[in-house]
Amino acid sequence: MSGKIAQIDLKTEIARPSQTGLRSVWQWRPLASLTPAAVADILRRASMGDAHDFLLAADDIREKDLHYAAVLQTRTLAVSGLPVDIQPWDDSRAAKKAAALVQDVLREGDLAVLIGHLMDAIAKGYAVAEIVWDTSGSTWYPREIIPRPAHWFTFDRDSGRLLRLVDGSPEGAEIAPYRMIVHQPPIHAGIPLLGGVARSALWAWVFKSYALRDWARFCELFGQPIRVGKYHQGASPDDVAVLRRAAFELGSDAAAVIPQEMVLELVESGSKSASADLYHRLIDYLDRQVSKAVLGQTMTTDSGNTGSLAQAKVHEQVRRELLEADARAMAATLMRDLIAPIVRLNLGDDAPLPTLKLQVEDPEDLAALADHVVKLTQAGLPIPQWWVREKFGIPEVAEGEAVLGGAAQPPAPDTEANAAQLVACNASKHDGWRDAADDPTPVTAMVERMDIEAAPAWGVILDAVRRLVDEAESLEALRDALLAAYGDLPSDQLAEVMALGFAAAHLAGRYDVETESGGRS
Repeated sequence: MSGKIAQIDLKTEIARPSQTGLRSVWQWRPLASLTPAAVADILRRASMGDAHDFLLAADDIREKDLHYAAVLQTRTLAVSGLPVDIQPWDDSRAAKKAAALVQDVLREGDLAVLIGHLMDAIAKGYAVAEIVWDTSGSTWYPREIIPRPAHWFTFDRDSGRLLRLVDGSPEGAEIAPYRMIVHQPPIHAGIPLLGGVARSALWAWVFKSYALRDWARFCELFGQPIRVGKYHQGASPDDVAVLRRAAFELGSDAAAVIPQEMVLELVESGSKSASADLYHRLIDYLDRQVSKAVLGQTMTTDSGNTGSLAQAKVHEQVRRELLEADARAMAATLMRDLIAPIVRLNLGDDAPLPTLKLQVEDPEDLAALADHVVKLTQAGLPIPQWWVREKFGIPEVAEGEAVLGGAAQPPAPDTEANAAQLVACNASKHDGWRDAADDPTPVTAMVERMDIEAAPAWGVILDAVRRLVDEAESLEALRDALLAAYGDLPSDQLAEVMALGFAAAHLAGRYDVETESGGRS
């Protein structure tokens, strides 16, 4: 470990919360009802470096706006659920040692939880987690990685990019190396406070909150019929009060008791569907804009009334590109603020750093893969059966186990091997293959030998057929006898003959292809 870093700086929390100090976990949010003027003021102060109220407002709208919370969660879980792959930089011994060290140190930790917290940077522009180090023997390892609220930190006034700890001073306290994991999504401005999508979502929420409030009032006003009470001209104030109370109770309890002389009527408000639809369209429009800001598209959250398969594929591709960008940015953050400190503290500044990747795997189209396997197999490409079973998740078939589809017929024993031996004997003159000048049909001898090998089997089959012919009294009787005797033919001999024929045709075809391609001479 570098002598410049004291052990006390790494083993104690520096962003420790306190009940009464500036860093309290119990935070009062004076943002119950955001107005356009308040949002403009919050964003203006955040752009000047005072982001305290902006960060609290970002948390506030995430609790209140269900759609905004859902799309943020979708983007967060997409990254936190990716497999983490740590590999040596190269094949050197030092690189393998560094990779093994990082894998051992991080084996017991849950990187998915850390990544989930760091993805809060999508909304706020940055997210911070503090590392508390410890030693086990001579090994430095993160004893605890603690998520910290973003508003406990600020940035320097000069560049707006150097993280500092809030301590009451204008600049904030300096943070020692190897203490904080700071994630920032890829942004154009380069200033974290200007890169969060909450800056846009705040405007959407303030307009949406007005629409929701007005819609609720509209439903309260026109969702129920108007109650009209009529009393006679000589009614006393007490009688009027009874009628008034009955009218209000009828709205909530759907029942009221009034004197017989009084009248209580329900007046329908008429059709207000067009007015109600106006609120719905406005809220739906704002939700779609939030989806675009967070996910880059809308069809993976709201399908809408129209849409095609092509549009869905385009939107899914946009979301995938965003996921890949998030994965690259998160991997770079973990490499810089977590992996590098582990290696530097334990192995020194010259040790090669391992690589860390969040693997974005392609969803495999099994139907297309099955089609490719069939075509490649028919084309003669040998494909290992274990590979196909692994791709499709098909287990090995146990002996005697029931299977789907027809059972595969076992090939005749040593049939193709015997045919290959015949070809080898036939072609022994010229290193395994005949010269075309000596024999224009190099497989002729093989076919002739096949005829000899198949003669006994053919003899048994032909004897059975000849016997049916001799016993038939007419052509119709012979036809019926052949059809009836088909199942009684000697199938073993017939299978042997067919196997020999198929093997001969297969080997002859291979010879022709290799001769035409110049592979054999």
